[in-house]
Amino acid sequence: MTVPEIEIDPTTRIEGHHSTTLHVEDGEVARAESEMNMFRGIESVTHGRAPSDVPQVTQMVCGVCFTCHRQAATLALEEAAERAGVFDGVPPNGRLLRDVMEATFLLWNHAVHLFVLAGPDYSDAVADTGFDRLDPADGDGYRTALEHQRSLLQAFTEFGGRAPHPLTYVPGGVTADPDPETVGELRETVAGLDEWLGPTDALPATLERARDRDPVGDHPGLYDLCSVLVGASEAGADGFGVGPGRFYANGMFYGTDGGDDHVLPRGVVDGDGRRRPSRAELIEGITEDVSHAWYTAASGGRMDEAPAPTPEPDEDGAYSWGKAPRYHGETMETGPLARLVAADRDPHGLRERLGNDETGSSTFDRLAARVQETLLVRDYLREWLEAVDPDAPVRAAWTDEFSGNGVGLWGASRGALSHWVSVDDGAVDAYQIVTPTTWNLGPRDGDGTPGVFEAAVEGTPVSDVSEPTEVMRTIRSFDPCLGCAVHVESPEERFETQIQPHAPGAGGDRG
Repeated sequence: MTVPEIEIDPTTRIEGHHSTTLHVEDGEVARAESEMNMFRGIESVTHGRAPSDVPQVTQMVCGVCFTCHRQAATLALEEAAERAGVFDGVPPNGRLLRDVMEATFLLWNHAVHLFVLAGPDYSDAVADTGFDRLDPADGDGYRTALEHQRSLLQAFTEFGGRAPHPLTYVPGGVTADPDPETVGELRETVAGLDEWLGPTDALPATLERARDRDPVGDHPGLYDLCSVLVGASEAGADGFGVGPGRFYANGMFYGTDGGDDHVLPRGVVDGDGRRRPSRAELIEGITEDVSHAWYTAASGGRMDEAPAPTPEPDEDGAYSWGKAPRYHGETMETGPLARLVAADRDPHGLRERLGNDETGSSTFDRLAARVQETLLVRDYLREWLEAVDPDAPVRAAWTDEFSGNGVGLWGASRGALSHWVSVDDGAVDAYQIVTPTTWNLGPRDGDGTPGVFEAAVEGTPVSDVSEPTEVMRTIRSFDPCLGCAVHVESPEERFETQIQPHAPGAGGDRG
């Protein structure tokens, strides 16, 4: 019997360009191939530049995930400088301001995903669910969410300066001073968010209201988020898109305690249980496989040894510009679900009651964790804004004149992000980036082991080869951002840009 081949190209309602080839046998997906359609070469652009130029370059990986890339790049440089003995750390108030900006931006990102990208899958217009508030463009919930997304992005610019590609995060801290008026404006934005979302402890009751299709009530935002979850639950999303049961989180937010522990902690969950490996142990285990990617063999391996990715478009057996990250040779799911599983948190037992349990993975569980994290981070943001001290220092002295290596581990909206830098005598001589989307949507490795998304959809029933609905819902549940994973290659054109230092004298004579 001929095995039908389905080509989904492009994947819609995600960030960037992606396609999937499905081989369907006996009514279910027998094999999936996840293709990232463009080449990323931003790592090579950093070579020869002054360290303080790097955050500005690397944040241009993506126009959606720019803050987390700037943060990871800055953390990598600060670690390298600390190891070289020329930097003593970011002042606590500076770290707190970074947390405020990162939290504000994370909330914006989650709202985009839950209402604009994944939410329509469970709207009345798309899936006949009765949740017409989720209908794209016309639904009241959809339109109100767009307004709050705008207010969150505007709030970010109060300290970030602009979006995309802010200039505020710099090695040593931040350049924005937290004056009382600006802090007050952010508090007003969060107050408006509170009014829209409602209190976190209203989640269980609101979920029941949405399940019964009761009137919206006083907190429409929370009702709409619950509508997404009810729609996904009724669609059986807890039964498809099941991940490997292995999770990886880098840790995110420093909070008000002043230490190096994260509010959402670093962690790995696998067959050995829930563990909190040290940074060194975590870094030691990360590699990238390029067996099915269009790169030279030397482009894979350990991140601190491999060169910047070198294209090999004629590579036999390759089908993606994305590499295949592995942790001690195993695939790992990352994202809000991984962060909450690693942190041993399941607010209100939501995933345990409606999903695959608190440590399970499915299309539903990913959506539920993103809703849970939205509420958690909103609550933390309120606390952090109260703790900002307008009179305390926000940055420390910085010099580019050092040699050393560093790794910036951070949590982006879509999962674990890491930047790896080597600096030699004041100039970058090696750089690597491992993004959440390559962890989740990367291709097979040399052993033929499929990536997380590929494995999650293999075995999924496909009743209509012209409309593989569950596969599309699963792709979107990972909230992929292909802009971070890959960039455009233009073999016939050459482009050049000048990156100016963030301050007079920074970077010496390097352009």
